[in-house]
Amino acid sequence: MLYSDEYKEKFRKLIEIQKKYDIATEESQRILDSIDTYKVNTPVVGNFSTGKSSMINAIIGRPLLSVDITPETAVPTEVYYGDNKVYQYNKDVVIERKIDELPLKGLTIQNTSLVKIEYQNDFLEKIRSVNIVDLPGFDTSIELHNRAIDEYLPNSLAYLLVVSSDEPVLKESISDFLKELKVYNMPVYVVITKSSRLDEDELDECKKLLKKLVGGIVGQDDVKVACVDSYGRVNVEELKEILVEIQDKTGDIFLNKYSEHLRNASRYAEVYLIERIDKASLSTSRLEQEKEKVEKKIQTITLEIDREKNNFKRQAQVCINSIRDNVKNDLEASLPTISAMLENGNDITDKINSIVRRSVRIGINTEFEPKLKKYVNHISEMITIQFPEDDELFLGVKEAIKENVSDEVVKSALPVVLAGVGFALANPILAAVGGIVGVAADTIHNIKNNRKKQIEIDNAANKIINEVTVQTISSIETEITKYISKINEKIENDVLKQKEALEKSLSDIEIDLSIEEHSRQQLTESLEKDLEIIRMFRKDRLA
Repeated sequence: MLYSDEYKEKFRKLIEIQKKYDIATEESQRILDSIDTYKVNTPVVGNFSTGKSSMINAIIGRPLLSVDITPETAVPTEVYYGDNKVYQYNKDVVIERKIDELPLKGLTIQNTSLVKIEYQNDFLEKIRSVNIVDLPGFDTSIELHNRAIDEYLPNSLAYLLVVSSDEPVLKESISDFLKELKVYNMPVYVVITKSSRLDEDELDECKKLLKKLVGGIVGQDDVKVACVDSYGRVNVEELKEILVEIQDKTGDIFLNKYSEHLRNASRYAEVYLIERIDKASLSTSRLEQEKEKVEKKIQTITLEIDREKNNFKRQAQVCINSIRDNVKNDLEASLPTISAMLENGNDITDKINSIVRRSVRIGINTEFEPKLKKYVNHISEMITIQFPEDDELFLGVKEAIKENVSDEVVKSALPVVLAGVGFALANPILAAVGGIVGVAADTIHNIKNNRKKQIEIDNAANKIINEVTVQTISSIETEITKYISKINEKIENDVLKQKEALEKSLSDIEIDLSIEEHSRQQLTESLEKDLEIIRMFRKDRLA
């Protein structure tokens, strides 16, 4: 990758400086180790039997993915450049397979949650930062709809929507999915499979239709459409061009991600070096006073943060109550539709999923996120008010909270909470809904009077709404509470680490006082040289 060697060298230099002053290097080393395995997801989505696996096999140039699958045997598969290794995951168990064992037989969604394929060929090497994710058809499982966003979207650059030329329409599940992608401004490319079944005019009309449908939903003016042939040697040249285009864009994402990592990882070394240089001329007695001053400042900050945490906890509960009301109101507004679907024996799971996720998404965006941002910013402003603007330590704490926490709020609050809701929707909630539907179906079957039948149907629909509301709000409350704890932990860790860096600098200055003047001058020059490097890292790519 364009920037990988540059950032590996920067992190090696940062680690060298951290070791020199006995500053913790674990986080910097973890980031350095992640550079070589950096990947950006490109999920491949669509309905069952649209030819996604055949298309990916054609990209690879070898039939590594099974194309003879059923909804029960469809398992998410990641494909990327690597050393011809295969990993089969089932919860916490990982089985390593040989590449020659592919396509794997006997896979089911019960015994396998994910397959990862590292494969070495010229084209995958060309797009080595792209992780192609083959997701089973959305019409096979509601869980896959949720997982495609909750798990893969946070580190995705674009999605590939695969549509068969046999049926160039967007079913409700796909339309709902695209509406969620629009919330995140996620680009979508369209791939028409089995395209050679259409003549030139028909294919042109198909492209125009899909461009209009998809573009209208996701808000893209010009949705790119690639065509994949279906007979003989599968032609995927247009698709390869799209994947190369995605690869070209991964450099910017890499740069943004690792420049931010570098700025954050350099923070504590900067605090240490600034204080050590600034206080180098103090006497032993003044150093002791400085230590006491630091301790008092940190205690004051901690008390203020605790007050803010308790205040925000109350605000968060108000948000949770509001989201609960939104979910229930939206479900109740759909009562006629749910009742009609029950009466006709239709599967209501997709409808329930769509209603709940939309309500939660709007609630998180409008109720929770603004208060969370205000909470984080208030803490950072509070630190500035409490202490002088020229105090390097507390300016650093303020900046750390804004950089490391506030950005995290924007990027992950909604996906994290929705992931918990998605799990509940795919498991306990829909299990309960299935039970209610089963009982209602048996009861309705034995009722001849239309009025009584309708009453039973409406009763079943109301039970479903109440059950979904109760369990949804329980999962939301759990996930929001966990998320707030994570944010608070980040804030506390930032303050604590900066305190430790400052205290260490003051302790090391005491040692410096015993060194003769000439050596102390050389030490100061070395500190200033290292600080100059660290400050370059702290400004990395900001200009």
